[in-house]
Amino acid sequence: MDNTTSGVDEELHNLFRKTNADEQKWLIRIILKDLKLGMGQDRILKLYHPDAVDLFTVNNSLSIVCDTLSDLTARLHEIEVSVFSPFRPMLSQRCDPLQFRKVFSKNPRLYIENKFDGERFQLHMENNTFKFFSRNGFDYTSTYGSNYYTGSYTPLLKNSFKQNVRNVILDGEMMGWNKRTNQFGSKGMDFDVKHLKPHNVYQPCFCIFDVIFLNDRVLSNQPLCDRLLLLDTIINPIQGVIMTSHRTEATTEQEVIDSLNRSMDREEEGIVFKDINSLYKSNDRNAGWWKMKLEYFENLMSDLDVIILGGYYGEGKGRNRVTGFLVGVSSGQNQSEDRTPTEYCSFAKIATGLSNDERKILDAKLGPHWRKKSEGNPEDFGIVWGKEKPDVWIPPNDSCVLLVRASELVRATDFSTRYTLRFPRILKIREDKPIYDCLTSTELEELAGTKVVQKLGKRHIELSDLEVVEKERKVRRKYVPNEIKPVESKSEILTGYEFCVLSGYEDWRKDDVEVAIREHGGSVVLVERNATLCILAGDDHPRVNICKQQNAKCDVVKLEWLRKIVNTGKFAAYTPFDLLHTCRKTRDRFLGEYDKYGDSYTVKITVDDVPKIMESVKESVIEFIYFCKTALNDANFRKTTLILHSSK
Repeated sequence: MDNTTSGVDEELHNLFRKTNADEQKWLIRIILKDLKLGMGQDRILKLYHPDAVDLFTVNNSLSIVCDTLSDLTARLHEIEVSVFSPFRPMLSQRCDPLQFRKVFSKNPRLYIENKFDGERFQLHMENNTFKFFSRNGFDYTSTYGSNYYTGSYTPLLKNSFKQNVRNVILDGEMMGWNKRTNQFGSKGMDFDVKHLKPHNVYQPCFCIFDVIFLNDRVLSNQPLCDRLLLLDTIINPIQGVIMTSHRTEATTEQEVIDSLNRSMDREEEGIVFKDINSLYKSNDRNAGWWKMKLEYFENLMSDLDVIILGGYYGEGKGRNRVTGFLVGVSSGQNQSEDRTPTEYCSFAKIATGLSNDERKILDAKLGPHWRKKSEGNPEDFGIVWGKEKPDVWIPPNDSCVLLVRASELVRATDFSTRYTLRFPRILKIREDKPIYDCLTSTELEELAGTKVVQKLGKRHIELSDLEVVEKERKVRRKYVPNEIKPVESKSEILTGYEFCVLSGYEDWRKDDVEVAIREHGGSVVLVERNATLCILAGDDHPRVNICKQQNAKCDVVKLEWLRKIVNTGKFAAYTPFDLLHTCRKTRDRFLGEYDKYGDSYTVKITVDDVPKIMESVKESVIEFIYFCKTALNDANFRKTTLILHSSK
């Protein structure tokens, strides 16, 4: 096939003219790499051959996999990389503060390198013929050039290899080099390093950090320190064209911290540190390479409060659920008397960071309020979109605030703000923060300044930021309330009881309810679990209906029950009249303690209980009378209602 846009279009037209609708459906799915089969590629490869996953990981070629492993009984004991066959590169594991000391204690000697902000590439060369492959094995040789006389990049490589190099495979990062400033750009800037033209201010620059194959010899089983010694002997670096990654050796934790701080000062993405004895393992993220960024640390980044304005449906099993969000900022101007902004601007797309339980909380809160594109006009609610529009939207007054973290702010044209977030993730749901307290567009502009890319780091990291208490149990974030502040103990009437608070009253807010529980010895969780006594609900909350519909395993109790306990200073178990939803376990217990009207078999009723019981009887009689009148003509059945009524 002619590897040009017109050639590809012509071939596709011919293909579609010769296929029916069903075949075209599968062709489109193949092109989009989304077959909607409910299974991943590894599962399919394992069905073909037990070693198919390993071989495909190394060479990224289905043709080679099928040819090499055509015999199901034959096993592949050794897989070697070869020139001009792409493979999956070795990966770096994320290293956060909790892991750092453990990593360093096992690897006292590390190489530290800058974490490049470009595109991972492999350079294959044999006898002055070149091939370039991306991280996922796509061939970009037609763009960069197969020899010194073709393409946008390979002609720049003349005289960059030593004369003794016959063939080689190099692993590195393809960066954009600014020819005017003699500095690297980043992926957040307005260029694509895979499609740069000669007249562009940026040119491709290959930054090498490993050599995998040299002069017919596979080096993947050699330690990193030996591979890098060889790398230094085969390249003639050319600034802005081909360069080896600068590396330093670290033997102390402070040296790693200093390197990360220098990376911050240079506004780089972070650092990578590697075990000097690590072997090269294709597609392995746990083989001795680690990456560290400032955003992995608490209190070092400028975290942002943003409001949810829209949602995106997921794929596969999540195609009927909102799994991603379009978030925004307020204009900060023309606020109404209740401080609510009158305009909200779209800002960023974000989908990661929430646990399954936190997603359930958002589903319950936002689910009833999502609106399709055809339902109403977002502009009537002050929402301003850019080019990017969500699948569904929500009126701001029905929405909530998220606390998000990202590595940097970058210029954008798809949103109504001039900037968006790069690598964003959700830290938590800010149930304690009203929508009018979200980030404003003015604050966003001040944070971004005048730069095209603005890092969001606030300060240098210190060694103390890495300190963790040994044997301290890490509490799962989803069970921790938004803010835990010390409270004065007033009693122990709730000691040993755990509660989940959905909502409060106008005169007893959710935060105040949680404080009251802790003041009287109880504990609070964001999401109910097996140890939770009950869920408390004051004003109407959509999750109460969700609990009823899904037959939740935890009781939902009226908040008034807790208020009575706090006011009287005496604990009393809740009764059927205190419940909004009863789980099966409680329902089975109540069958032996109460009749169907809520009258206890063992506890004397109070004056306050009588109206509740009578109301329950009245409802039962009304239902029975209706049944008799509509379904039965026998007067004896209708007479039964009078007997039932008089017996109580």
